[in-house]
Amino acid sequence: MKVLIVGSGGREHALAWRLDREGVDVVVAPGNGGTPHTAAIASTDVEALARLARQERVDLTIVGPEAPLAAGLVDTFAEQGLKAFGPTRMAARLEWSKAWTKAFLTRHGIPTAGAEVVESEPAARRAIARLGLPIVLKADGLASGKGVFVATSEMEVDAAFDQLFRRKTLGAAADQVLLEEYLEGPELSLLAFTDGERLGMMPAARDYKRLLDGDRGPNTGGMGGYTRPSYASAALLAEVEQRILLPALVGMQAEGEPYRGVLYAGLMLTRAGPKVLEFNCRFGDPECQLILPLLSSRLLDVCQAVVEGRLTPTELAWTDDRAYGVVLAARGYPEAAETGQVVTGTDALPPGILAFHGATRRDGDRLVTSGGRVLTLVGSQRQAMYDAADTIRFAGKQARRDIGLELASGVVAAP
Repeated sequence: MKVLIVGSGGREHALAWRLDREGVDVVVAPGNGGTPHTAAIASTDVEALARLARQERVDLTIVGPEAPLAAGLVDTFAEQGLKAFGPTRMAARLEWSKAWTKAFLTRHGIPTAGAEVVESEPAARRAIARLGLPIVLKADGLASGKGVFVATSEMEVDAAFDQLFRRKTLGAAADQVLLEEYLEGPELSLLAFTDGERLGMMPAARDYKRLLDGDRGPNTGGMGGYTRPSYASAALLAEVEQRILLPALVGMQAEGEPYRGVLYAGLMLTRAGPKVLEFNCRFGDPECQLILPLLSSRLLDVCQAVVEGRLTPTELAWTDDRAYGVVLAARGYPEAAETGQVVTGTDALPPGILAFHGATRRDGDRLVTSGGRVLTLVGSQRQAMYDAADTIRFAGKQARRDIGLELASGVVAAP
């Protein structure tokens, strides 16, 4: 079997690592400094990727990031008789249009925060005058995890407006902006394989979006996380499946866009129950790096079953372990990441520690940084993960030090 993985981050390295362990021949486009057998094709160059799949006689393509899904990769591949794992462009609208998704959730009675959609700063100011603070501002389109602003003061509102409306740092992604009710409670990432009708749940994860310890600083694409948070009880997971995930599948079918691939629900566990913060239409990053090491079943078999509409959730098997992961980020991330710094230490990690490359590239025999989230270090023990992370060197390295601290201290937030 030969599999093409589309993407260049830590998630794609984790997918390649897992399939390689299963004896699958893997090519990654465009890949990074840690992925073998790469092809220098942009993840959104759908036609070039289709040509590559034909030339390489690829049996299955697995799409990592959201942008190629939004560009219609799965649709194009299907038209050319190629198999691809992931939702169609219109099904992936659950991620690439937050305004559409908010309306979808409302139509189908799926619990979420209240929101208004605006298209200008004056309209946003009028809405905030009605709604009050704190408030969450979200760019409607794809923004690589950087389109969400939590504002608790007028100063923070103005800073968000500066990016969204004045400097337009997010471009067309912020042509529409959601002003969303501020929700309180622990966050939870819950991912599931789905063939459009059936769900195969993955271990729950807790993701850390803010750059700095204590959930301070700007939002990022994710600074780390861990699996199986203590508050993710079996009863809670069953509630999310019945009230959120399954109704979403039924709703997509009813609207003529059956959803296949990975459905990722970002949740807030409020006093009124779990509510949807966002849907993503693919594996999360860093959640993918945390979850795949726990999979006992063959990933290739699961992905093929999803694509062919024959998923059997009871055949999905996971270990009972917990995984911890911390992202090592470049200086300047998330605003303007510094690149070109030499990375050392990845070839001398202790047993049981995995290093998934994100923003790295090879420069001769050197490994150098090429973007914001450079590496994700993953292990089954929190302290071992951090000890290993401390042995990785590159100038300007940033990392949160509080990943999983609530578990280590015995103080766990609960809804």
